[in-house]
Amino acid sequence: MKVLIAEDDRISRRMLQRQLEEWGHDVVAAVDGRDAWEKFQADEYSIVVSDWMMPEMDGIDLVRRIRKSETAGYVYVILLTARSKKEDIIVGMEAGADDFLSKPFDRGELRVRLRAGERIIHLERSLAQRNAQLQEANKRMTRDLEAAAKVQQSLLPSSLPEVPQARFAWHYRPCDELAGDFLNVLRLGERHVGIYVADVSGHGVAASLLSVSISRVMTPHATASSLLLKPDASGKYRVVAPGEVVAELNRRFPMEECGDRYFTIIYGVLDLESLEFRYASAGHPPVVVVPSKRAPEALEVASLAVGWVPDVEYEEHSVRLASGDRFLLYTDGIPEAMNSDMEQFGQERMLASIDGLRCETLDASVASLVRTVESWCGGTGPKDDVSLLAVEIV
Repeated sequence: MKVLIAEDDRISRRMLQRQLEEWGHDVVAAVDGRDAWEKFQADEYSIVVSDWMMPEMDGIDLVRRIRKSETAGYVYVILLTARSKKEDIIVGMEAGADDFLSKPFDRGELRVRLRAGERIIHLERSLAQRNAQLQEANKRMTRDLEAAAKVQQSLLPSSLPEVPQARFAWHYRPCDELAGDFLNVLRLGERHVGIYVADVSGHGVAASLLSVSISRVMTPHATASSLLLKPDASGKYRVVAPGEVVAELNRRFPMEECGDRYFTIIYGVLDLESLEFRYASAGHPPVVVVPSKRAPEALEVASLAVGWVPDVEYEEHSVRLASGDRFLLYTDGIPEAMNSDMEQFGQERMLASIDGLRCETLDASVASLVRTVESWCGGTGPKDDVSLLAVEIV
């Protein structure tokens, strides 16, 4: 190890230097505290052995300067002194000294104290190396999470279908970098629009990966593997009924094959000619219908989440809509949002908020509802992902 000696007595300095070099250290000797400080600034040292009493700058001042300086690693400081009073030891420790050695020094005691310093330096270097490795791993993990979040964000609606019969608006707010919520609005030919909101149990990477996998099978392309559109013998396609879609999701994503994760979903098809919305729910919060001239209503449906039980048949439900009507699909992050008193926002409060926003535009009403929920939660915001998809019949 590289050791800096600060000793104004020439004989003591030469004895120290010769002894340390004999033990294999790379030694630089300084004639006083100021000379030692200049040498310390010009190079890097692992251990400093300094006399207490020196001209120009004493050992205490030298130690204080060393501790205030920026060094590549920890510097172990041993003070040489003839002082033995408790008060003197306290002064040296408060200045930053690690150990003390009585003058005239004993060869065996010097070696033991140097070895103690070497152990501490080795431990500090090992800790610094581990910390650097952890920081690099954390940087890689952060980059991976950011990349995964971008992939997940890319599966959200980049543009909404433009149809004369309806308007669409949505909001998506993950509580972590990666979320278990996902939603979409998909054009299924000229007459139909597919709409879904889903919520994978849990958060983080596992929930996000499952949500991405599900999103990829919820494609509007008419292929043999598509869930939403199926080609027929004539080369045309049929829109798959919502109950069939959810049942197929349940078959493809059993909980035991998904890391014990399940998900809830509402998937429905809006018929742009009849203005009928047919949907199936798998353990998801109820659709909220907002008739233009009546109070909002939550359409409760009893059903099992996807992945819990095999071979489940999911019942289909429908609602006939008219001009001015709205309906909302959302995840449980809205009604289950809690305030500081651990009180949930709740369905009743949610319905009242929706009712009070019916005069706003669809986009504005979605934004206002989210702000209301965030205000309910206080400064921390919701502890769960919040997703909301709203539809208005023109």
